[in-house]
Amino acid sequence: MHAGIRGTRINESFQHPSACVWEKHSLRANVTTISEARLIGVNQTIHINWGTCCQHLTANVKNSFLLSGTVLGSMRVMKQSRDSTGFSGRKLKRLLHQLCERAQDDVRRMSSHEETATHQLRVRMKKMLALLRLARQGIEEHTFQAMRLHLRTVSNTCAGNRDHVVRCKLVDKLARRFHLASKHRPQQAGTKLDAPPASYLHHQLYAMGQLIDSSCIGSLSEQDLLEEHFDCYRKGRRLMKQSFETTDKRVLHRWRHRVKDLYFQTLALSHLPGAARRIRRAQRLGHLLGRDHDLANLAREPAFSMRNSPWVQVINEHRSDLRERYLSLGHKLYAQHCTRFSGRITHST
Repeated sequence: MHAGIRGTRINESFQHPSACVWEKHSLRANVTTISEARLIGVNQTIHINWGTCCQHLTANVKNSFLLSGTVLGSMRVMKQSRDSTGFSGRKLKRLLHQLCERAQDDVRRMSSHEETATHQLRVRMKKMLALLRLARQGIEEHTFQAMRLHLRTVSNTCAGNRDHVVRCKLVDKLARRFHLASKHRPQQAGTKLDAPPASYLHHQLYAMGQLIDSSCIGSLSEQDLLEEHFDCYRKGRRLMKQSFETTDKRVLHRWRHRVKDLYFQTLALSHLPGAARRIRRAQRLGHLLGRDHDLANLAREPAFSMRNSPWVQVINEHRSDLRERYLSLGHKLYAQHCTRFSGRITHST
């Protein structure tokens, strides 16, 4: 925190229970949790005029005295309301709209910052799909499939250049780590593709926003959302057990998607018991499974699968090390039985 003469500059990564977004020419403030800010993708520096803040807070204190008689009584009411807040369909619908708006901003930034904007856009599509799975009870099947199609269309349209960037970075990292000479490094396959047309991406996202508006997501209760969350945990735990018994890439690929869903859903349901620990473990596990997936794709390329190439041994050793790590972490993440996991959360809510 750096204080100045006219105001204070605060970074949102500062660990505080709430993040305030103050509008430039208004006294109105929008207060969200840090997990919700991470889910939406807020990563900006906030400027707060403390003169305006003091006036606003003074007025609130006076109103508290008038309404409750004492500041202590007002604080108790605020604490009770904060502790009892859940995550309903209305909040989920608002989150989906905010993610859709952020995705539109990513498309606009692709002309100047293509690599960063493309990565953030694809991550937002995964977040939205994970949150839509929370709202399955409030979405008709054909509407859900249409939403899923729009999200995957945007993600796949931007996949070509992103895969090329990931491959190049992975090869560089392996070459440095295992001290491979430059003569053993294969030539880069393919060329960089042109950026997808922005108008096409905007059209897909606009259609997605219209489907969110017309859905009944806002009518869902917290219990409806939790039932889908328990189902996501159940599927991930079943795939975790299968991954212990096989190295099939399809099983690992499906498990990685369920881990990502659990991570993004837990960010939205951050008020549940044990959420902070699940967020850390799911994020790390998704990263390890993603790295193993990238290595598996690299091993299938002819240039990296030649019999006398040192890359075969390097990739196999790295994947063996990753397997021990993600299986151990997966056992920690899914340690609780599904019945116990759902029962503990249901009892707390």
